[in-house]
Amino acid sequence: MKLPLNCEVDYVADFLSEEESNELYTSLIENYKLDQSRIIINAGGKLIKTDSFKILFASERLINENSHPEEIHGKSFLWRGSLKKLKEKVQDLLKKEFELAMCLYYPDGNYFAPYHSDQETSGFNTILPSISLGEVREFSFKDKISNELYNLDLANGSLLVMGAHCQSRYTHSLLQNSKFQQGRINITFREPEFQ
Repeated sequence: MKLPLNCEVDYVADFLSEEESNELYTSLIENYKLDQSRIIINAGGKLIKTDSFKILFASERLINENSHPEEIHGKSFLWRGSLKKLKEKVQDLLKKEFELAMCLYYPDGNYFAPYHSDQETSGFNTILPSISLGEVREFSFKDKISNELYNLDLANGSLLVMGAHCQSRYTHSLLQNSKFQQGRINITFREPEFQ
């Protein structure tokens, strides 16, 4: 479904089955410990726990190059099993290859992503596919000129594809709302040039 925005954004509510979604969620928590992967930064010799729980999946080439250091992006893992299968499914749909995906964990509705635009690694044509797993959460686009909002709920197993002009014309946010009590995982596929 194309969203009614002044850019290219597609939403597929049932990209993954409930079984596939739950398997991925469980694997990321139990096998990869995403819920324990809080980013800790060193600021002037002081260690600070951030609100960001993050890991990466990457090609062997990117891991060997240490292109995305652990202290910034979290631990990197090779594509295997259900994550490799997910990558192939996204690539088949979009006819585009991805070497990298960032996984973020939000323990509950108090954890959120403020309005921002993502890095355009291919200029205005940058494509950012994003998978939602777990708790349904409200996502918002804000027009950079008019400040007009467009909100939608991202379902468990859904795919949101932000495409041409999305980052230059809009900011987006995973909204904070304490009524959400369960965890949510976001997997965003990135181009290798992403920093």
